[in-house]
Amino acid sequence: MRSDLYARKSTQDQGRSVARQERHWRTDCVQEGIETGRVFVDPDFSASRYARRDRPDYAALLDHIRHGNAEMISLWEVTRGSRQMGEWVAFLDLCRDRGVLIRVFGGEDEAQTFDPRRQRDRETLLKEGMAAEAEVEKLRSRIRPGIIDSAMQGRPPGPLLYGYTRIYGAPSDDSTSASGYRRREISQVLNEREAAIVRQLARDTLAGVPLNTQAHRLNAAGVPSPSGQGIWRGGHINRMLRKRAYEGHRVLNGKVVAENAWPAILDPDTAADLRRMLETPGRRNAADTSLAYQLSGAALCGPCRRAIRVKPKPSGLKYQCRHQGCLRVSAPLGAMDDAVDRMIVARLRMPDAQPAFTPAKADPALAAAKAELRALEDRKKELYAEAARPGGPSMALVAAAEQQLLPQIEAAGQRVRELERPPALRGYDPDDLARRWPDYPVGERRAVIMALAEVVLSPAGKGTRWSMWRLAESRWHGDSRTWGDIWREAGGAPAR
Repeated sequence: MRSDLYARKSTQDQGRSVARQERHWRTDCVQEGIETGRVFVDPDFSASRYARRDRPDYAALLDHIRHGNAEMISLWEVTRGSRQMGEWVAFLDLCRDRGVLIRVFGGEDEAQTFDPRRQRDRETLLKEGMAAEAEVEKLRSRIRPGIIDSAMQGRPPGPLLYGYTRIYGAPSDDSTSASGYRRREISQVLNEREAAIVRQLARDTLAGVPLNTQAHRLNAAGVPSPSGQGIWRGGHINRMLRKRAYEGHRVLNGKVVAENAWPAILDPDTAADLRRMLETPGRRNAADTSLAYQLSGAALCGPCRRAIRVKPKPSGLKYQCRHQGCLRVSAPLGAMDDAVDRMIVARLRMPDAQPAFTPAKADPALAAAKAELRALEDRKKELYAEAARPGGPSMALVAAAEQQLLPQIEAAGQRVRELERPPALRGYDPDDLARRWPDYPVGERRAVIMALAEVVLSPAGKGTRWSMWRLAESRWHGDSRTWGDIWREAGGAPAR
């Protein structure tokens, strides 16, 4: 007889790691004279009806049984298989139809082997399945009031929101968990570096910069994604910017239950504008060639420093500040676009433009940090290669060893990110941009303008015609001088 193992550990288990389940299974097989077969592992996956993720190895186990490759399936206890009665019945039916035995070897009782084809064994397994499902419902009924109470107090939810960090204090006297333990005091505060990225994403989005373009820029600059794994994507930015939590509110089941629970990253007006824009049916994240005005929402009003928009006038289209309490700035759209285009193209042609688009040369400290990171990642690959060899350790044991490497890999990666200066516009070619500037989509041009400069429109005197000096308060990012300072040093503004 050959036994395959299905090992699962949910986030609620205490001391029942998949590695421990495998060790007990191997011991049980030796004692009973059973040959060990395949190991299927789903670590940290729930098997209840409230689970939010599928179990990949459970699906592989079912295929394994359907193809007639299984003789016996071993489980630490029935709850390892499923906590959903319907799913458990389907599993028992599959094992019965394929003549597969089920062995339960963990828990408080002695190990037992059940044959689903025998009615007595089937009834026992069905009762165990009902008990496993009932345990989940009882646990949820105990936990649910605590979750609601925690939310009403303004405590942040489990996953840490990008843009914030948390400070944990002493246990609180007036708040307890479902298990009866006193909850620790917790405050959610800004992570200034990440919060600045969120604000920039919000500003660029309202300015019409495509979400996929923003994701491309973040990936090219080496900015870690919110999960710390994978890459930025336009859809991820869309979902992130619609969260009410960025206004400082605690949300439960889609409703705000505690306002101003922590410092806000986005003001209410900006957040409302983002939701209106991002929740528009049929919105695309990719470059949108229908964008017509490259500075609408990208340039700023000089007096109030808020974004200006396009407004039709009898004399033609104009950029104008439309915010209540200001309304002091406007300029002809064509003249302002032409002036900014000339400034940007001239900047792109300067000899020192290239460093803004390419990574800085690696210094010895950066090279050493990258070498350390590569060595750790190579060790991680070696672990999986060893598991693939005949007689090598199982994936569960390799995963346990990998957990010791992950903190080292993360620390080494953090050192690399700190030492590597991210390029401002990596992925773009400044020479090509300067040569074919009018041919680039409006969204791409807007992204480049906002990455290179802060464009500010100053008021004009009554009856004053358009002048380049209306942009004198603008400045290049990384340069403390305004464009006006630069023009004065050169003897005057460029000709119109």
